[in-house]
Amino acid sequence: MFIFWITGAVFSLIHCVLFTAGEEVVKLQELEGTTVTLHTGLTGVQSDAHILWFYRSEKSDIKIVNSLIIRGEDITDYYTDRFRDRLQLIRSSGSLTIRNISREDSGVYTLNIITGTDSVWRFSVKVYAPAPKPVIRTRAESRSALPRGSCSPVCSVENGEDVSLSWYEDKERISSISRADSSDSSLHLLLNRTFPSNYTYTCVSDNPLSNQSTQLNITQLCPFNEGR
Repeated sequence: MFIFWITGAVFSLIHCVLFTAGEEVVKLQELEGTTVTLHTGLTGVQSDAHILWFYRSEKSDIKIVNSLIIRGEDITDYYTDRFRDRLQLIRSSGSLTIRNISREDSGVYTLNIITGTDSVWRFSVKVYAPAPKPVIRTRAESRSALPRGSCSPVCSVENGEDVSLSWYEDKERISSISRADSSDSSLHLLLNRTFPSNYTYTCVSDNPLSNQSTQLNITQLCPFNEGR
């Protein structure tokens, strides 16, 4: 079995290789809330073809689309409450569009096109939520009249799937932590620097498809008492 990664920029160049029916698996990463089309690369499916789409839930395949021509009429049925009205079959190619895709839609999708022989396509889809916004706080017990150099900013973010958290000093990453490093519900990363500082510090959370950042405002977070 072969595994392929696809990005939009190279899709049109390699689809002729990827979508030959057989044991290939097309692996896709998608962002929650977007519209996704599982492309077959075909341009003219035989008009009397029987088209079936299945979704693998845990260990069993659930039929989600059944399309065939009866007495010249296109009969296409959509199944399961999971997808409700979010599926659209493109019968001319066999491709399937999923609207407003969610993390619960992650899984393996299998297409069978039956025209005397049975041709099979498989798509492994991984859906990610947008990366959460990081929050910066201080470990100091009091935010007023701190001695110089005593501020300890900590960046925190909800510990989601494949989420990592990093501190940047200007444009250079100086520390990071990921879900693999912690089983807690949140990730926490201390900025180990002496303040005030002439550098700009930014905390960034990211997953494979998105990122969010929060810039450190050290004078607001840790007001310093020059006389102490």
